[in-house]
Amino acid sequence: MGFLPFPSDDEFSPEAARAAAAFQAAHPGPISNFDRTLLGSASLFDAYLGWFTARDEVVPYLGERAVDLFALAISRAYGAPYPVAFFSAQLTASGDDPKAPHVTEAEALLLEWGAAIGAGAPVPDELTARVEQTFQPKLRLALTGFAGLMVAVCLFTVVGQVPPE
Repeated sequence: MGFLPFPSDDEFSPEAARAAAAFQAAHPGPISNFDRTLLGSASLFDAYLGWFTARDEVVPYLGERAVDLFALAISRAYGAPYPVAFFSAQLTASGDDPKAPHVTEAEALLLEWGAAIGAGAPVPDELTARVEQTFQPKLRLALTGFAGLMVAVCLFTVVGQVPPE
């Protein structure tokens, strides 16, 4: 157990139990440690579900792999073991080597930008200019929003000491 409560199914509030059931209907499989921790508060769980909405907005433009690479770069730079393990497993399951993926130019840029975002320092102007040249404004908006939610996930899992599966 980490720093935060890790409720069992029978400890969920009625709202959290409904949220868990709806989530599992949309995402079959066991509830992850991250989701279980969030289900200690149905309102927080609902807020963090926005990550899926933001992800669904960028996947049609970039593909799941590129989005996973971007999220992994943010997570690694942030130093967040839970999302690093999650996205590494996603990439491995799809046949990729998360430590040395073969990437396109756009994916390499996403890895570089994600690392800069995850590091928490201002993104260098030169990198921002390359991102601006490569991605259309609507996609930059969606990617920036997704990155912000990814940083929130990193913060929550690090501060909360959420153990990887």
